[in-house]
Amino acid sequence: MTPEQAIAALDRQIAAHGQPVKIRQANTAVGEVSARAIVRGMKPEEIAGAITQSDRRVVFSPTGIAQILPKSGGFIVIDGAPVSIVGKPELIEVNGVLVRINVAVRG
Repeated sequence: MTPEQAIAALDRQIAAHGQPVKIRQANTAVGEVSARAIVRGMKPEEIAGAITQSDRRVVFSPTGIAQILPKSGGFIVIDGAPVSIVGKPELIEVNGVLVRINVAVRG
């Protein structure tokens, strides 16, 4: 699978099953960016270390959010409520190209 194919497949899934969210570098609306993402609970195998069952996973495509990637210490606004990013976002690459961003959030 090429990076372009991987991004296109994720974009289709997010369009079909995602929801609107906002990415913030701080807990203020200044500089926030609107995006779509898939938000879900943690799977049992993802619960380890600082990650708990009440945390959630937010999956982004790099499409449309290149100007403000989610960062450790930042926030995601889900259903109007800001939640904090837990740990470092997982950047998934195919052949050196960013194709997916997985973020754990709490709150």
